[in-house]
Amino acid sequence: MRKLSLLLLILTSFLSMKAQNDKQQKAETPDYRYNWDFTDIYPNWDAWSKDFEVIKQDIPKYLEYKGKLGESPEKMLEYFEFTEKSNTMINRLYVYVMLQKDVDGKNPMYSNKEQELQNVFIQLGMNSGWVSPELATIPSEKVYKWMETNPKLAIYKHDMESFYRLQAHILPEATQNIVTQFSSALDASSRIYSSLSIADIEYPTVKLSTGEELVASPAMVSKVYTSNQNQDDRKKMGEASRLPYLKTKNTYSDIYLGMLQGRWASTKLQGYKSCLDGVLESNNISKEVYTNLLQVAKENSQPLQKYYELRKKALKLDKYYMSDNWVELVDFSKNYKWEEAVSIVKEALKPMGTDYNNLLLTSFQGGWIDVFEKPGKQTGAYNMTVFGIHPYILMNWDETRDNVFTLAHELGHAMHGLLANNNQPMVYSGSATVVAEVASTFNENMLLDYMLDKSTDPKEKVTLLVQAIDNIVGTFYRQAQFAEFEYKVHEMIEQDQPLNAETFAQIYNESDIQYNGTMIERSEDGKYSWPRISHFYNYSFYVYNYAVSFSASSSLYEQVGKAKDKKSAQVALDKYLTLLKSGSNDYPVILLQKAGVDLTTKEPFLAVIRQMEKLVNQLEKELKTLGKI
Repeated sequence: MRKLSLLLLILTSFLSMKAQNDKQQKAETPDYRYNWDFTDIYPNWDAWSKDFEVIKQDIPKYLEYKGKLGESPEKMLEYFEFTEKSNTMINRLYVYVMLQKDVDGKNPMYSNKEQELQNVFIQLGMNSGWVSPELATIPSEKVYKWMETNPKLAIYKHDMESFYRLQAHILPEATQNIVTQFSSALDASSRIYSSLSIADIEYPTVKLSTGEELVASPAMVSKVYTSNQNQDDRKKMGEASRLPYLKTKNTYSDIYLGMLQGRWASTKLQGYKSCLDGVLESNNISKEVYTNLLQVAKENSQPLQKYYELRKKALKLDKYYMSDNWVELVDFSKNYKWEEAVSIVKEALKPMGTDYNNLLLTSFQGGWIDVFEKPGKQTGAYNMTVFGIHPYILMNWDETRDNVFTLAHELGHAMHGLLANNNQPMVYSGSATVVAEVASTFNENMLLDYMLDKSTDPKEKVTLLVQAIDNIVGTFYRQAQFAEFEYKVHEMIEQDQPLNAETFAQIYNESDIQYNGTMIERSEDGKYSWPRISHFYNYSFYVYNYAVSFSASSSLYEQVGKAKDKKSAQVALDKYLTLLKSGSNDYPVILLQKAGVDLTTKEPFLAVIRQMEKLVNQLEKELKTLGKI
């Protein structure tokens, strides 16, 4: 059972933890304007240890319910409420450790605490593994009948509906045990890929036009792409970074082929018609959502190709390579102090309304955001909303424009989590991946429009427009391109068609040309670089989520921003806020339909195309104003 299974909740917690937090409590009180306040979760480690002992004592209690869930609605409700209380405590125990580890990774105490928790999680998983098989033996009609007369039990109706909907694909216990026995062997391909692409990869050294020699690692390539004005240097670094994949193209292909074959075997065993069906049905998403995305993105790549043409002209290049995509079009830089960025984001989000902005103001009152870099702190940025407490946002403030947008993005996640937590029980407090990025990118759109409206400098406008366009390129077009590659190779496996290094490369190259056009110069090795996309190996049909979620956000933002009058705009905004409050209390496609976005049509994806066209045309205008084209 998706939410009520303790084991699944634990696994979700592990996957969700994208980053980490604040130093162990210092002798002096931290400045909570810039640091996380962990006392909102537990006042001290003694309180944490007390709850940790409670959880350990709860482990045997799970087995006390075994064989009894179908006895009565009262017994089933008792178990659900017991697990929900336990899961809330487990979440707080884990987050209290991991957040502190994320801001002080050098402290071994947090790793020790994490290991203690993992040992308990394993025991809890073993004692709750019987839940799904037992629930599957209880007729759904019986459970729904109970819910008609028991309002508290009825809270779990959607969760149970989701469970029973997928019941036909649950393997018999004996079969599942066999699959479990082979799971380690089946996962070997993923481990081999990680070793080959991370631990064992060796990037060549490139001698630049200045005489400087650099290793073509991802970090160095990124640096050269963005700051080196010599096109040949950028081209050399790009080609060198792809060389390890070219040399081991057959190995990467064989690894992926083995994974595809394993996925298809597992899919057939579970009774699905295709690998894609198996992934989509978990969230009750129809296949047309996926295919509509691919069709619209591929058939409307003209704005993307026009953008590349504008870049080529503005940079005064005779030839244009993908390695030229990250060079700044104008010489403009501006630093943003933290307080200034906070003020900008607050102003940009004022149209969200009183309730939203009151929550937003609370997030800046102290203890919710860890702002600056510090030794041992997790890099990047993320939001972690703790149910029953509040969101915790990690930043590594570097005063760049990109960080201002990152702040707005993470605040979108935070407000989404807070609104869902304030309006839903724990079982529905999260959100499906396809919905998760809606709130974050909605905020980015608001910030972009605000900053463009306030800017009087054409160079600043160009940098803002380029950032917004690149966001669409990376989140919509590129993810759709990757999703098409996945779709085609899985389809070939399902049809018993042969796949090897050359067919993978051909499929990838054809898709690249369809999306990015023929103007871009391509070297022969480029088509063998597809293994750099780790999502192909680590997940199955995952990247489409980014493009679909971004499309839904664009459609919602368009409805609010382009409404015919204030009343219509308010109606659209209210629907959007209702979506944020809904958590996962229904299937994602239905939740988005209620908000005004029908993912079963092409309209949400066309909204992105319209947004891209508008931004590219604005960029063209500003570049002409500056005499760049």
